[in-house]
Amino acid sequence: MNSSSQSRRGFLKSVALAAPTVVGGLSAAGQSRAATSPARSAFAMSATGPASRNYLGKDTRLSIAMWDFSWLMGQYPGGAYEDLERRIAEAAERGYNTLRVDCFPSRILEPESTFPVTGWVPGKNLPRWGELAKDYTCNVRKKVAQLADLCRKHGIWLGLDSWDKAHMFRCTKLASIHTSGAPSNFFGGASETRIPIGEEERAFTAYGEAWVKAIKLMREDGVLERAVWIAPMNEVPHFGGRGIEAIQAIEHKVRNEGETKLETTTAVDAIYRRINHSMVVPIHSEIAKEHIPISYSSLGVENYAARLTDLYDVVDLHCMPEVILDDDDKRAFLQAGHNAPFGSFGDFEKMDLKAYSTAWDHACRKHYPAMLEMVSNYFKTALERTTLASGKRLQSIVTEAFGPCFWPDSPAVNWEWYKRYNADALRVVAAMELTGATLSNYGEPLFELWNDTGWHWAGNNYFRTAPSLGL
Repeated sequence: MNSSSQSRRGFLKSVALAAPTVVGGLSAAGQSRAATSPARSAFAMSATGPASRNYLGKDTRLSIAMWDFSWLMGQYPGGAYEDLERRIAEAAERGYNTLRVDCFPSRILEPESTFPVTGWVPGKNLPRWGELAKDYTCNVRKKVAQLADLCRKHGIWLGLDSWDKAHMFRCTKLASIHTSGAPSNFFGGASETRIPIGEEERAFTAYGEAWVKAIKLMREDGVLERAVWIAPMNEVPHFGGRGIEAIQAIEHKVRNEGETKLETTTAVDAIYRRINHSMVVPIHSEIAKEHIPISYSSLGVENYAARLTDLYDVVDLHCMPEVILDDDDKRAFLQAGHNAPFGSFGDFEKMDLKAYSTAWDHACRKHYPAMLEMVSNYFKTALERTTLASGKRLQSIVTEAFGPCFWPDSPAVNWEWYKRYNADALRVVAAMELTGATLSNYGEPLFELWNDTGWHWAGNNYFRTAPSLGL
C-alpha cells in the first residue's frame, strides 16, 4: 500500500479484461485451528512439473490477513490492536492461518522506538492504515516476539515484510544515501530516500545486511519458527521508480532516434535484477538453515525472469483495480466530488460519500462480469511469468487484493458490493495455481469489514479447500 494514487492508477490502467462470474454463499461456522508444527522441509520448485497447490513446506494453502504495520502502531491505548491476543484469536476464528506484517527490522535493532501521532483524529478522519491518535513508544523487538508467541498459541504463521524503507536505509549509515524529512514513511518512503547512480548494489546490500542483524535477534526470540516467508521490501518498483536515480534517469530521459521502448525496459529490468539480488544475498545466506522462502513483493505484472534470480522462491502479486467506469458512471461519480472515485483517504473525506457509495455499487453491478474477467486475466498473465531463466518456478501468492487500494470506511458507504466482488475474485483465483491469498485489502481490525466474521470464514475456507483447475 502506498499513498500515491497516481502511480496506482497508472498500474491499474494496464490490467487486462476476461472470467467467469462466481457468487458463493457466505455462511458462518466454527473454524479448526491451523497446524502449528514449525517443521520445514527443504524445497525446490520443479522446472517441468505442475506446481503444488500447497504452500512451500506446508500441507495447505495460506489464507492471509494483511495486517501491514498497523498491528504494531495500533497498540496504543484505545487503538485497534490494543488487545493483540484478542485480535489474533479473531483472525483464527475468521479462517486465517497467516498474517502478513511489517516486522520493522531496523526498529528491532533499537532499544526503544517512538511513532509520532500522525494527525489522524478518531471520529473525524476515515479509518486508515497506521492510524495513530497518540504518540506511541515501545520496544519493537519485544513486540515482534510477543506477536510470534501469540501466533504460535493460536496456530497462525507470519509473513515477514518491511514497509519502513526510509528508516531501513537510514540505519545503514551509508553517506551516499540521501534521506530527508521524517525518519519513517510507511506509504513508500521513496520521496525521502535517494540512491545515487552507481550506488545501487552497495545500498541494497547494506539494506539486506540490516535485515540480517534483525534476523539473528528474531531467531533468538523464536520469531523465525513462525515465518513462512521473508519479503525484504514492500513493492520494490514503487520505491525504485522514485528513489533510485539510475531508474529515474532511464525512464525520464529523452529517447534517442531509433531507441525502442524495449531497450528502455531492458535497461530498467537489469537495474532491478541487480538491486533485488544484492538485497537478498545476505538474507538468503543467513536463513538457509531454516529453509524460509524469500518472497518478492511486486507492483503489477512484471517480467520476473528479468528482475529476479534463483535466490527467490515466491512472488507476491498485488492486484487492486478500480471499478470499471463508462461515461454514465463517470457522470454519477461527479455528484460525489472532484476526481471521484479516485483518491486517498484524505480525498474521500472531502466527498459526498453517500453519492460515492451509490455510484460505486451501481458501476460494480453493471460491469461485474468484466470486473471478474479483469481479475482472471491479470493473474493468468502474471502466472505465465513466474518461471525464471533457470527454469525455477516461483510459487505465487497475493497479499494485497482485490478491490481499490483506497476505500472509504464510513457509515455512508455500503460494503455489500465491495464484499461480493472481493469474495468472488478470491473464488476466481482459487482455481489457479496460487498457494496463498488474502480475501481483502481491508481484512484487518481497523475496518468495519473485520466484524463480518462469517464472510471472512467462508472465503478463507473456500480458498484453502477449492480444487485447483490449473487455469
